[in-house]
Amino acid sequence: MPKIVTEKDINEILSIQKLLFQNGLTNDLVHEYVIIKNLNDKLIGVVGRYYNNIRCLAVDPEYQGYNLSNALISYIIKRIYQDNFNEIFVFTKPVNFAIFKYLGFRMIYCNEEFGFLTNRYDCFEEYLSYLSDLRKNNIKSNFKNISAIVMNANPFTKGHQYLVETASNNSDLVYIIMVKEDVSLFSYKQRKEMVKLFTENIKNVFIVEGSNYLVSRNVFPSYFLSSPEKVIRSQIILDTHIFKNYIARNLGIKKRYVGEEPFSPTTNLYNVIMQEILVKSEIELVVCPRLMWDFKPISATQVRKLFITGNFKDMKNLVPTTTLKFLQKLNYKKYAQDPKLSKLIDKSF
Repeated sequence: MPKIVTEKDINEILSIQKLLFQNGLTNDLVHEYVIIKNLNDKLIGVVGRYYNNIRCLAVDPEYQGYNLSNALISYIIKRIYQDNFNEIFVFTKPVNFAIFKYLGFRMIYCNEEFGFLTNRYDCFEEYLSYLSDLRKNNIKSNFKNISAIVMNANPFTKGHQYLVETASNNSDLVYIIMVKEDVSLFSYKQRKEMVKLFTENIKNVFIVEGSNYLVSRNVFPSYFLSSPEKVIRSQIILDTHIFKNYIARNLGIKKRYVGEEPFSPTTNLYNVIMQEILVKSEIELVVCPRLMWDFKPISATQVRKLFITGNFKDMKNLVPTTTLKFLQKLNYKKYAQDPKLSKLIDKSF
């Protein structure tokens, strides 16, 4: 009978780590596991999830071939649906592709190292249809120089403002595509509202409804990849291919605007790899210099740290007035006192 294990079950977590290691995997960002033990109380199978993302599937080599994987996945799918998610994603190695396809998952992207699948491909098609409908309106308006910015806006800073204004001044139309995952200090609804408040008077800027198909660094798994650099590269490759093959194609995007990252090797690598992929599709990557304040690049992390201390005086140098007024209406003390929220302050994205 499958059993649920959380991060607090230290002894079970240690056993899980050993089984993952046996299967060439490592522990990853998981808030709940489902395990199966034999009659001697030995752990023989495990699968984990991070909200509606399935990961860390492993079965003891002696028990492979007994459909334990199917039992584990089916059980954790029920758990995810109990939390009111309507779509489930999985990142996994090619060896597991057949198992997930048998259980109704379909591939969104894959290469020789990993695959990204959904069990609701109809939701994916519905999102692409939404993008295509937007493009039909562009054709009617005769927009040709169409650009995009993908942003989390956690929160919306003067750096984001500079990026939006630069793209707006050099494009017929700019799409702002929001990262939808709610793993940030501010919710998707709050982040979208901050972007809307700033851009509502910029006529050629349009906010596109976010989706779960552009996967942020906060959620991308590392359990099946052998090094931190491989994790970074794989996340960038996935993000860029989905942008290129689905989003840009359906919206008619010709340019993608990003901020320069002179002080972050990780994000700079992101821009380098993105350039390599996009250039093949004749999509121009425009890298804008980072806006500075007090000799430091403005970052959303700085703003979050000021927010939870209620330091709106210093914050006004880093965010537009629209963001400042929005944040002042929130109860910053609630964010500072909530352990789940305070853990999200230093997130890089």
